[in-house]
Amino acid sequence: MKKTIIKLTVCCLVFLAALTIVNKFMNRGHDNLTMEMSPATFPLVTMVMRGTACNQLHGYGEPVDMAFQRETVTVLGEDRDAGFLVDTFGEAVTGIAMQVRSADGSRLIEDTEIADYVETEGQISGRIALKDLIERDTEYLLTVLLTLEGDRQVSYYTRVIWSDSLHVEEKTAFCLDFHERLYDKEAARELTKYMESDARLEDNSSYHSVNIYSSFRQLTWGDLEVEEIGEPEIRLTEIGEQTASFLMDYMVATREEGESTYYRMREHYRIRYTADRIYLLAYERTMDQIPDAEKLRVEDRIVLGITGEDVDMRESEDGNVVAFVAANRLFCYNITTNKLTLVFSFYDEENADARTMYDQHAIKILDLDEGGNMQFAVYGYMNRGRHEGEVGIQLYTYNSGQNTVEELLYIPYDRPYSVLQVQMERLLYLNREQKLYLTLDGGVYGIDLVRRTCSRQIEIAQDEGLQVSENHKIMVWSSGEDIYHSNVLNIHNLGTDVRKSITVPEGEAIRPLGFMDEDIIYGIAHGADVVEEHSGRFLFPMYAICICNSEGELLKEYRQTGVYVTGCNVDGNQIALDRVMRLESGTYQEIEQEHVMNSLEEGTGRNTLAAADTERYKRQMEIRLRKYPEGKSAMVLTPKEVVYEGGRQLLLPEAGEAQRFYVYGAYGACGIFSSSARAVELAYDAAGGVMDESGRRIWQRGNRAAKNQIMAIKEAEATPERGALAVCLDTMLGYEGVVRNTQYHLDRGETIRDILRESLPDAVLLDLAGCSLDAVLYYVNQDIPVLALVEDSAVLLVGFNEIEVGIMDPVTGTIYTMKNSEASAWFEESGNQFITYLRE
Repeated sequence: MKKTIIKLTVCCLVFLAALTIVNKFMNRGHDNLTMEMSPATFPLVTMVMRGTACNQLHGYGEPVDMAFQRETVTVLGEDRDAGFLVDTFGEAVTGIAMQVRSADGSRLIEDTEIADYVETEGQISGRIALKDLIERDTEYLLTVLLTLEGDRQVSYYTRVIWSDSLHVEEKTAFCLDFHERLYDKEAARELTKYMESDARLEDNSSYHSVNIYSSFRQLTWGDLEVEEIGEPEIRLTEIGEQTASFLMDYMVATREEGESTYYRMREHYRIRYTADRIYLLAYERTMDQIPDAEKLRVEDRIVLGITGEDVDMRESEDGNVVAFVAANRLFCYNITTNKLTLVFSFYDEENADARTMYDQHAIKILDLDEGGNMQFAVYGYMNRGRHEGEVGIQLYTYNSGQNTVEELLYIPYDRPYSVLQVQMERLLYLNREQKLYLTLDGGVYGIDLVRRTCSRQIEIAQDEGLQVSENHKIMVWSSGEDIYHSNVLNIHNLGTDVRKSITVPEGEAIRPLGFMDEDIIYGIAHGADVVEEHSGRFLFPMYAICICNSEGELLKEYRQTGVYVTGCNVDGNQIALDRVMRLESGTYQEIEQEHVMNSLEEGTGRNTLAAADTERYKRQMEIRLRKYPEGKSAMVLTPKEVVYEGGRQLLLPEAGEAQRFYVYGAYGACGIFSSSARAVELAYDAAGGVMDESGRRIWQRGNRAAKNQIMAIKEAEATPERGALAVCLDTMLGYEGVVRNTQYHLDRGETIRDILRESLPDAVLLDLAGCSLDAVLYYVNQDIPVLALVEDSAVLLVGFNEIEVGIMDPVTGTIYTMKNSEASAWFEESGNQFITYLRE
């Protein structure tokens, strides 16, 4: 018996020893397979402008395209100086330097070490004084360079301007005072004179969005008692002699039953300064609730709270798993297991400061299966982690069973988040075959994640040349570079990776117009009817409008004898067709719109995003679940990040050279176009500006003088041998020192654009067809004439004041003035056909 016990004991010990040894060898090299995302390490730099801390700057650890660093502008003092503060967050700063460059970053003006600064616990303060190498009222790019321990160098960018006519102190003080008054209803009464409350323009149903048209009650939070947390961060984004734009970021909290709910806030101010008073031209405030994972699921709902209605939500095919993005945090809820996972966020309880909560990135859900496994993209500025201080596109996979996230791919980008965002919102799609498609820098890239290969598949030569469905699954484009003369329409179903094409007979042209869900809208025109006008614009009258599915199968067709369609707009299940009728003379006359309805019903998901109105919080967003486990709180999980050796960076093939125009609004880039006219139109509506690929300013709203006249342009009269258009072109070119017989070139069939492009090879040619008179006077303010086509003639815009516009008319041989309202109506009747240029 004793021997038996000894044998059993020995066997157990041997088994335990073997188990320990096997376990040791099985896990060798895997002790740190997963870990928490590494914390933020870069300091923050804040400029001190005329005594006010303003323009908090976030660091970049990799080279960037400096021409696109346009997030802030700092006004220098009379001695060409500004203060700065560095919040170190415990990081050792071993050196500080600055560089001054031209606004496009191409020319280095100054490179100076900064030795005179004061370091206290957690903060460094000092001043930057630029040398007398800069000019007044001219923008430059300032780079503050911090050297950290280990010789790591981090760069911080702001535009700077040296001027004494910008009234920046008064403008900044106005915004800060406006903001402070919002928390005191009596003090806020003073603000009503700046507001333009109008219930027809703003429904006041949600605290998520407040603007200049909102009610006083909405502006001052109604019955919602809010408390500001910390100090607001104010940024100056644009400034001129009269106007300025500011952004202000801060946090507030509401309290209920002893518990706090937190919200991220952003205010946008656009103001105009005069000697008498300051005018509020635009005001916007957004409020987004920061979700608390422990409180998200309430019975049959996931309560997102006060936020916008454009929530990125996706469900698995069986509806048992729901993924959604709230306040830049990605969640996944499994109804079957009652588990809620905070899949990705740069900020959490241990990492919540101005660095981790910086919102210059977005999260997009790409795929979700029935097991809760997900693939998603994080694109923009990386607040922390292995790519801290970089801008790029990270592709992640979330493994539900192992509760881990792993980076699959990283694509670096050298321009700011807003520029990247415009392009990712146009196309970013991953199919089940692990092929990723995205638009970037004027083209479509296809990336095979399995083979780790990529190619630039399509060049987008014209803005309308590529059309993508709202869910990014289907894209269509015309063959060739000219959408007006293509007889092949290509269809690519990115979900199945199947391509189809629709071909029309020779002598006809086909072009894509848009989508209705996944159904494709396209138009067909007779080739002989497609005409390039003198202005260079194309008339493309379509005799048939068709709707087909992604297989190219025709679903519906609209055509009417003698009636042609020149454009269309899609709104829900309805298509509005812009139509013209051909007259006996061969010209076209506009007729009323026609509306075509889509007979297909919209599908609804099992779990639905809905709005719920409450008395105190007004409209809140929630996800209504198809089913839910009764009486149980969801288990909250936080995954670890998989650690891997080496890098997973992929460099995309370089794009070809093409002229693109970048529109900047209140919050950064908001549009990218190949058409200068479309860019200026959007910038005008957004009260913003336009820059080109090199960083040169093309157009800006709000910095025009009250009056200007191009005195060098004199009266000129048309003759039977030289028409009005030729006189205008000769005058424009003569003003630039170029002598040409443009009538000869016009008689040969050359267009205005051909002539100007050949005659002014170093200038940027701007076709501004469709832009308003008020918009194109920007160039007259720059002493550049604007050609306007009217009826069968042409005139030059050569001056303006607050009431009238100066016109050089070759038909009358005079320069005369016309009231702005009359001139606007006249040019609108001719289609607002304007053409000008911008000197190098």
